Amino acid sequence: MSYLRHILTLVQKDIIAELRTKEMLNSMLIFALLTMVMFNFAFGSGSAMRAVSSGLLWVAFLFAAILGLNRIFVHEKDENCFDGLMLCPIDRSAIYFGKVISSFIFLFLVEIIALPIFTIFFIQESFLSHLWLLIIILILSDVGVSAVGTLLSAISINTKARDLMLPVLFLPVIVPILVAAVKSTELVLMFSSIDAQQFWIDIIVWLRMLAIYDIIFALVGFLTFEYVIEE
Repeated sequence: MSYLRHILTLVQKDIIAELRTKEMLNSMLIFALLTMVMFNFAFGSGSAMRAVSSGLLWVAFLFAAILGLNRIFVHEKDENCFDGLMLCPIDRSAIYFGKVISSFIFLFLVEIIALPIFTIFFIQESFLSHLWLLIIILILSDVGVSAVGTLLSAISINTKARDLMLPVLFLPVIVPILVAAVKSTELVLMFSSIDAQQFWIDIIVWLRMLAIYDIIFALVGFLTFEYVIEE
Protein backbone atom coordinates (compact mmCIF):
# COMPACT_ATOMS: atom_id res chain seq x y z
CA MET A 1 0.00 0.00 0.00
CA SER A 2 1.48 3.32 -1.03
CA TYR A 3 2.15 6.26 1.24
CA LEU A 4 -0.72 8.22 -0.33
CA ARG A 5 -3.08 5.26 0.12
CA HIS A 6 -2.25 5.18 3.84
CA ILE A 7 -3.12 8.87 4.14
CA LEU A 8 -6.40 8.50 2.24
CA THR A 9 -7.39 5.49 4.34
CA LEU A 10 -6.91 7.48 7.53
CA VAL A 11 -8.89 10.39 6.09
CA GLN A 12 -11.70 8.03 5.07
CA LYS A 13 -11.75 6.56 8.57
CA ASP A 14 -12.05 10.02 10.17
CA ILE A 15 -14.81 11.13 7.78
CA ILE A 16 -16.86 7.96 8.34
CA ALA A 17 -16.45 8.27 12.13
CA GLU A 18 -17.53 11.91 12.04
CA LEU A 19 -20.53 11.26 9.78
CA ARG A 20 -21.77 8.68 12.30
CA THR A 21 -21.79 11.13 15.21
CA LYS A 22 -21.51 14.63 13.64
CA GLU A 23 -20.32 15.85 17.05
CA MET A 24 -17.40 17.87 15.72
CA LEU A 25 -19.13 19.37 12.69
CA ASN A 26 -22.27 20.34 14.62
CA SER A 27 -20.35 22.01 17.43
CA MET A 28 -18.05 23.90 15.04
CA LEU A 29 -20.94 25.11 12.86
CA ILE A 30 -23.19 26.13 15.75
CA PHE A 31 -20.33 28.02 17.40
CA ALA A 32 -19.43 29.88 14.18
CA LEU A 33 -23.05 30.85 13.49
CA LEU A 34 -23.74 31.96 17.07
CA THR A 35 -20.59 34.09 17.01
CA MET A 36 -21.74 35.82 13.82
CA VAL A 37 -25.22 36.44 15.25
CA MET A 38 -23.78 37.96 18.44
CA PHE A 39 -21.37 40.17 16.48
CA ASN A 40 -24.23 41.31 14.27
CA PHE A 41 -26.26 42.43 17.29
CA ALA A 42 -23.20 44.04 18.89
CA PHE A 43 -21.99 46.02 15.87
CA GLY A 44 -25.27 46.58 13.99
CA SER A 45 -24.95 47.81 10.42
CA GLY A 46 -22.77 50.70 9.33
CA SER A 47 -19.29 51.70 8.26
CA ALA A 48 -17.75 50.62 11.58
CA MET A 49 -19.15 47.12 11.16
CA ARG A 50 -17.87 46.86 7.57
CA ALA A 51 -14.40 47.97 8.68
CA VAL A 52 -14.09 45.11 11.18
CA SER A 53 -16.07 42.46 9.28
CA SER A 54 -12.98 40.55 8.07
CA GLY A 55 -11.68 40.33 11.64
CA LEU A 56 -15.05 39.15 12.92
CA LEU A 57 -15.19 36.48 10.23
CA TRP A 58 -11.81 35.04 11.21
CA VAL A 59 -12.53 35.22 14.94
CA ALA A 60 -15.58 33.01 14.33
CA PHE A 61 -13.65 30.61 12.07
CA LEU A 62 -10.60 30.48 14.35
CA PHE A 63 -12.51 29.49 17.48
CA ALA A 64 -14.58 26.99 15.49
CA ALA A 65 -11.27 25.52 14.30
CA ILE A 66 -10.02 25.19 17.89
CA LEU A 67 -13.18 23.26 18.78
CA GLY A 68 -12.53 20.84 15.92
CA LEU A 69 -8.79 20.50 16.48
CA ASN A 70 -9.39 19.73 20.16
CA ARG A 71 -11.25 16.60 19.07
CA ILE A 72 -9.09 15.43 16.18
CA PHE A 73 -7.29 12.83 18.34
CA VAL A 74 -10.00 12.39 20.98
CA HIS A 75 -11.63 9.30 19.41
CA GLU A 76 -8.30 7.46 19.23
CA LYS A 77 -7.43 8.44 22.80
CA ASP A 78 -10.81 7.80 24.48
CA GLU A 79 -11.44 4.52 22.63
CA ASN A 80 -7.88 3.32 23.30
CA CYS A 81 -7.23 3.16 19.57
CA PHE A 82 -4.15 5.36 19.61
CA ASP A 83 -1.81 2.48 20.49
CA GLY A 84 -3.32 0.45 17.65
CA LEU A 85 -2.72 3.34 15.30
CA MET A 86 0.89 3.50 16.45
CA LEU A 87 1.33 -0.25 15.84
CA CYS A 88 0.24 0.07 12.23
CA PRO A 89 3.18 -0.52 9.88
CA ILE A 90 2.97 2.92 8.33
CA ASP A 91 5.13 6.01 8.36
CA ARG A 92 4.21 8.27 11.29
CA SER A 93 4.07 11.26 8.94
CA ALA A 94 1.19 9.54 7.09
CA ILE A 95 -0.82 9.76 10.33
CA TYR A 96 0.04 13.45 10.56
CA PHE A 97 -0.97 14.28 6.99
CA GLY A 98 -4.12 12.16 7.31
CA LYS A 99 -5.19 14.17 10.36
CA VAL A 100 -4.24 17.46 8.66
CA ILE A 101 -6.41 16.63 5.64
CA SER A 102 -9.32 15.53 7.87
CA SER A 103 -9.08 18.76 9.88
CA PHE A 104 -8.93 20.79 6.69
CA ILE A 105 -12.03 19.11 5.23
CA PHE A 106 -14.11 19.62 8.39
CA LEU A 107 -13.02 23.25 8.80
CA PHE A 108 -13.51 24.16 5.14
CA LEU A 109 -16.96 22.54 5.11
CA VAL A 110 -18.04 24.59 8.15
CA GLU A 111 -16.70 27.78 6.54
CA ILE A 112 -18.53 27.17 3.25
CA ILE A 113 -21.81 26.66 5.14
CA ALA A 114 -21.25 29.70 7.40
CA LEU A 115 -20.03 32.08 4.69
CA PRO A 116 -23.51 32.84 3.22
CA ILE A 117 -24.74 33.71 6.73
CA PHE A 118 -21.79 36.04 7.17
CA THR A 119 -22.59 37.67 3.82
CA ILE A 120 -26.19 38.31 4.85
CA PHE A 121 -25.24 39.80 8.22
CA PHE A 122 -22.15 41.85 7.42
CA ILE A 123 -21.62 42.51 3.71
CA GLN A 124 -23.40 45.51 2.20
CA GLU A 125 -21.58 45.49 -1.17
CA SER A 126 -21.37 42.56 -3.53
CA PHE A 127 -17.97 40.89 -3.75
CA LEU A 128 -19.18 37.89 -5.76
CA SER A 129 -16.91 38.81 -8.68
CA HIS A 130 -13.96 38.11 -6.36
CA LEU A 131 -15.50 35.21 -4.44
CA TRP A 132 -12.90 32.90 -5.98
CA LEU A 133 -10.18 34.94 -4.25
CA LEU A 134 -11.93 34.52 -0.90
CA ILE A 135 -12.10 30.75 -1.52
CA ILE A 136 -8.31 30.71 -2.17
CA ILE A 137 -7.73 32.67 1.05
CA LEU A 138 -9.87 30.18 2.99
CA ILE A 139 -7.99 27.21 1.50
CA LEU A 140 -4.51 28.64 2.17
CA SER A 141 -5.46 29.73 5.69
CA ASP A 142 -7.11 26.41 6.52
CA VAL A 143 -4.04 24.47 5.38
CA GLY A 144 -1.87 26.45 7.80
CA VAL A 145 -4.40 26.22 10.65
CA SER A 146 -4.76 22.46 10.15
CA ALA A 147 -0.99 21.86 9.87
CA VAL A 148 -0.22 23.75 13.08
CA GLY A 149 -3.32 22.64 14.97
CA THR A 150 -2.85 18.94 14.26
CA LEU A 151 0.72 18.98 15.56
CA LEU A 152 -0.21 20.94 18.70
CA SER A 153 -3.31 18.77 19.25
CA ALA A 154 -1.03 15.71 19.29
CA ILE A 155 1.09 17.44 21.94
CA SER A 156 -1.86 18.49 24.11
CA ILE A 157 -3.85 15.23 23.90
CA ASN A 158 -1.65 13.54 26.53
CA THR A 159 -1.86 16.41 29.02
CA LYS A 160 -4.41 16.57 31.85
CA ALA A 161 -5.85 19.93 30.74
CA ARG A 162 -5.90 19.08 27.04
CA ASP A 163 -8.93 21.29 26.24
CA LEU A 164 -7.12 24.28 27.75
CA MET A 165 -3.62 23.42 26.54
CA LEU A 166 -4.37 23.52 22.80
CA PRO A 167 -5.59 27.16 22.68
CA VAL A 168 -2.65 28.24 24.87
CA LEU A 169 -0.17 26.66 22.45
CA PHE A 170 -2.12 27.30 19.25
CA LEU A 171 -3.08 30.98 19.38
CA PRO A 172 0.44 32.52 19.62
CA VAL A 173 1.76 30.31 16.79
CA ILE A 174 -1.16 31.01 14.47
CA VAL A 175 -0.87 34.83 14.65
CA PRO A 176 1.04 35.23 11.30
CA ILE A 177 -1.59 33.18 9.44
CA LEU A 178 -4.43 35.01 11.17
CA VAL A 179 -2.99 38.44 10.29
CA ALA A 180 -2.48 37.47 6.63
CA ALA A 181 -5.98 35.93 6.45
CA VAL A 182 -7.66 39.01 7.97
CA LYS A 183 -5.77 41.52 5.79
CA SER A 184 -6.32 39.60 2.55
CA THR A 185 -10.02 39.04 3.36
CA GLU A 186 -10.38 42.76 4.11
CA LEU A 187 -8.94 43.57 0.67
CA VAL A 188 -11.47 41.30 -1.04
CA LEU A 189 -14.42 42.67 0.92
CA MET A 190 -13.35 46.30 0.30
CA PHE A 191 -12.37 45.76 -3.35
CA SER A 192 -14.75 48.39 -4.73
CA SER A 193 -13.08 51.18 -2.70
CA ILE A 194 -9.45 50.25 -3.50
CA ASP A 195 -7.40 51.08 -6.59
CA ALA A 196 -7.28 47.93 -8.75
CA GLN A 197 -3.51 47.99 -9.30
CA GLN A 198 -2.79 48.45 -5.57
CA PHE A 199 -5.34 45.74 -4.77
CA TRP A 200 -3.52 43.11 -6.82
CA ILE A 201 -0.11 44.13 -5.44
CA ASP A 202 -1.34 43.83 -1.84
CA ILE A 203 -3.38 40.65 -2.30
CA ILE A 204 -0.45 38.81 -3.93
CA VAL A 205 1.80 39.76 -0.99
CA TRP A 206 -0.64 38.35 1.57
CA LEU A 207 -1.41 35.21 -0.46
CA ARG A 208 2.33 34.58 -0.88
CA MET A 209 2.79 34.96 2.87
CA LEU A 210 0.01 32.44 3.56
CA ALA A 211 1.56 29.95 1.11
CA ILE A 212 5.02 30.32 2.70
CA TYR A 213 3.64 29.77 6.20
CA ASP A 214 1.73 26.70 4.99
CA ILE A 215 4.92 25.16 3.59
CA ILE A 216 6.94 25.96 6.73
CA PHE A 217 4.39 24.59 9.18
CA ALA A 218 3.73 21.48 7.08
CA LEU A 219 7.47 20.75 6.99
CA VAL A 220 7.76 21.29 10.75
CA GLY A 221 4.88 18.88 11.35
CA PHE A 222 6.33 16.31 8.93
CA LEU A 223 9.74 16.40 10.62
CA THR A 224 8.60 16.49 14.27
CA PHE A 225 5.33 14.51 14.43
CA GLU A 226 6.98 11.14 15.02
CA TYR A 227 8.98 12.54 17.93
CA VAL A 228 5.86 14.23 19.38
CA ILE A 229 3.63 11.14 19.47
CA GLU A 230 6.35 8.74 20.65
CA GLU A 231 7.39 11.00 23.51
